[in-house]
Amino acid sequence: MANQPIQHVCIVSQQPDGYRRAGITLTRGENKHQVTEPQLETLKADSRLTVQIMSADENANATPHLEPGGVGSTIKLDLSNAPDELAHIIAAIHELKPSKKPTVDELAFEVDGVDGEQKPTAQQRDDAWSWYQNHVVSAE
Repeated sequence: MANQPIQHVCIVSQQPDGYRRAGITLTRGENKHQVTEPQLETLKADSRLTVQIMSADENANATPHLEPGGVGSTIKLDLSNAPDELAHIIAAIHELKPSKKPTVDELAFEVDGVDGEQKPTAQQRDDAWSWYQNHVVSAE
């Protein structure tokens, strides 16, 4: 029972889209999630994040978080069911808004504590692209 969701929180991140903490992939700005106590403690311990516990009233009136993409964006992506090892790659794909499968060079990312850019393998890129294609949803 300790891992049941217990809190609705608003996590404010200034990190690039795809930043992960406590098993949650975040976008820059506000991210509203339901978290467990261990996740909450991990999020609060990250000095790069601001975490606010939402009251029942705030949660009831909250509008769902849509990914950035400008005014009139019709694409919504929910990464809550994405494989942990691919979520940051899927987020990068979503940010690119590609019309075709991106190259591994286009999906390069940085990892805390590792020098230089990291690139996904071709297999990771293919798996992330496949997941993205199957889970992107029109918000119209």
